[in-house]
Amino acid sequence: MNFLSKQEITAQQLFQVADDAYLNGSPWHLKTFQAELQNEYTHYLGMSDDQGQLIGFAGGTYLDDVLDISNVAIVQAYQKKHLGELLLKTWFNTFATQTTVLLEVRAGNQGAKRLYQRLGFETYRKRQAYYNRPVEDAVLMMLQLPIKSKE
Repeated sequence: MNFLSKQEITAQQLFQVADDAYLNGSPWHLKTFQAELQNEYTHYLGMSDDQGQLIGFAGGTYLDDVLDISNVAIVQAYQKKHLGELLLKTWFNTFATQTTVLLEVRAGNQGAKRLYQRLGFETYRKRQAYYNRPVEDAVLMMLQLPIKSKE
């Protein structure tokens, strides 16, 4: 696996990965990715396979020592292989120690919640009926870097 910086990734690639990664298609629009790639406060890390094909990414906004993760996606063919964990660990190592990392995840997304808990995230709040397609609660989680993995 190889890692790609924000400057090496296109909005179209991000959209295609997200569209494949989620059962109902990408929850984000192509225009969202275009705007994020132009924003100086957004940070992305892509993951490519040995042929150079983008297979996953993590993205978020970093401001005042707080990283607010907006999206994480791995194409379906590569899911359940711990690549999301490798991607996030690699990405988190690019941020300052003592960075606070925030995210929200669907309450029913047990795989993602287990991954985040392994990385040391803790739940600090829930939002009722936050998501659509289908309607579902959001679990808000927080981590203080550096990672203290829970194997």
